Amino acid sequence: MTERGDQVQKLLAGLARHADLVAEAYEGPVSGGDRARDTAIETLFNLSVLKPYDEGVYRLNPRLREFISDHFSSYLAFQALRRVSGTMAQAREQWSELRRLKISGSPRERARMENALDESIVEIAYSIEHNLAMLHSLISTQYGNVDDLTSKLRQNRYYARQVDAFLRDVESIDAFVDMVADEAIASGLPHVRNVVSRRLGARRLDWTSQIKDAQSAISKRLFEAKLMEMQLRRLSRFALWLTRNKTLDGWDVDVQETTSHSVGGACTLGFRPQPDVGDPDPVTMDGLLAAVARLPAKPTAPQARTDPGPQMLVEDEDTIEFTMSVQHAALDELAQVAQRAHVPISLLAFKQGHASLAQTSDAVWMVFASAQLRSRKFELEFVHGIELDPFPINEPFHDVNVLAPRPEAGVRPGSTS
Repeated sequence: MTERGDQVQKLLAGLARHADLVAEAYEGPVSGGDRARDTAIETLFNLSVLKPYDEGVYRLNPRLREFISDHFSSYLAFQALRRVSGTMAQAREQWSELRRLKISGSPRERARMENALDESIVEIAYSIEHNLAMLHSLISTQYGNVDDLTSKLRQNRYYARQVDAFLRDVESIDAFVDMVADEAIASGLPHVRNVVSRRLGARRLDWTSQIKDAQSAISKRLFEAKLMEMQLRRLSRFALWLTRNKTLDGWDVDVQETTSHSVGGACTLGFRPQPDVGDPDPVTMDGLLAAVARLPAKPTAPQARTDPGPQMLVEDEDTIEFTMSVQHAALDELAQVAQRAHVPISLLAFKQGHASLAQTSDAVWMVFASAQLRSRKFELEFVHGIELDPFPINEPFHDVNVLAPRPEAGVRPGSTS
């Protein structure tokens, strides 16, 4: 075993011999006591396991604390991600020095520089894996290192900024890999090119995918927290009103046609879902025709061939006359007017100008006319009012403007084929 190996063995033996004191230092600062405790603290201090914190007080070496925290996946609040840009700059300088030593340098010095470059590459990969493990742990535990909701939201925003910088660092690996790949062949160092491509280049896409997944999860939680914050603010105002008005049992609401549906209580409708055969929408009609085509044919019993005997043709002279409703008649008139008009026609204004539609409400007329006109390829423009509710359940409108259908490409208006 080499001299360095002996030193590593002595270091690990000292950690094992004073494991109880190391565990105590991981929990917090330690101080001296009896003679045996002072001797153990002095031994760990000489091994750089303990660092002075205050007079007579010592703390665990931050690098050793970080190693133990990684092993237990225990992270501090607002712990920053490791930046790889500094190690990347270090690797670039080591690569430049290795190329120079390849041309004019001793083999021993070149081997030492190759080991240094290899350690830098390993450090870059380890830092990225450490950051990904920490992000997944924090996201899966809902930032369990804090209990306050405000602190959790602040950590969400903090790590959203951290992930942006981390993603830029990982995406810059391509430039370093391409530089080494181009210069390694010319410098006669193909094995270095293979090491960089295998340990960094081949894993960059997987790293980038995991980082973007974490970024998506953080953004989703920030959006949900924003919605929850608005709902909590409304709930707190309502709770304050209830606290100040304890004797009131409610209030009456003047329900009108323009009242939001969210005011009324929701109740379950007992109906069986089925398609609307009267819907003129082409998508619905195509779906109905496809569903009918898949139905099996109804089996019929074979009819016995019997002699029906003499038959007499009876003609029904009664004719059935179909009368068009008032709404359909007004709709046909509106379609003819819209075909000739060059400006939009208001459905509400058209209804007010026809006395035959006086018994039809505005809402029924606009819904009926807009559905029929859309099936005839007319252009509809819904006129929306000012919406005061920040989260409307539906999109209300108070009028519809009708435009003539646009002529198809290559066909002039008024021409026939």
